[in-house]
Amino acid sequence: MSKSSRYEWRDQQAALQERMKLFLQNPNNEQLEAVVAEMRAYAAAAQSGSIDIPQRFIAFT
Repeated sequence: MSKSSRYEWRDQQAALQERMKLFLQNPNNEQLEAVVAEMRAYAAAAQSGSIDIPQRFIAFT
């Protein structure tokens, strides 16, 4: 996995986590739909091979 692919994947993960965080802070149908749409887009990109997903990932919070 190239460095740029890793950064792109990291940014997508951060965006998805931010969406989920906003939903948890303000749970409503609009936020839920946004989270689900983001997750579906991520899954579609992963299935089509348009994004690289690292085999191992360690998150430091």
